[in-house]
Amino acid sequence: MRGVECYTADKIARADHDRQKKQSTIEFYNSISLESQMLLDDIESKAWNYTSIQSNKALRKSIIRYLSRLERLAVGVSSDVYDFDILNLMSGRNLSKKYIQLQNYIEEARVAKKAPMLYMVFELLIKRIDEYRKIHPKQIVDKKTRVKQP
Repeated sequence: MRGVECYTADKIARADHDRQKKQSTIEFYNSISLESQMLLDDIESKAWNYTSIQSNKALRKSIIRYLSRLERLAVGVSSDVYDFDILNLMSGRNLSKKYIQLQNYIEEARVAKKAPMLYMVFELLIKRIDEYRKIHPKQIVDKKTRVKQP
């Protein structure tokens, strides 16, 4: 009986860990979204480059803070602290869109700052999301099925 009890306890512990990981993913992403709401409204539908962002101190500070938070989120996903599937369902399309908008800035900042790995984990997360979405197109939340935040 002892083996069954250990198996059950391990299974319960694993389920609790998975639930906490999913909850943490949602909470961290929501904190990024809420904190960056005005910035996201400001950069909506525009492709930004290094020069345009550098010329506006407040925008530069906000973009760097936003990208730093996304990099931390990506590190959490890559190290299995945060849940990839939940993040992808919740905001995969939006994250890819934001990466495309800021891609020129990221690439130019790497050169200007002589930091070729700057925001690299975020970039790798976006590639992972895009590849997953190509392979599993039916597992995508689109405009008709997504839940909007208040």
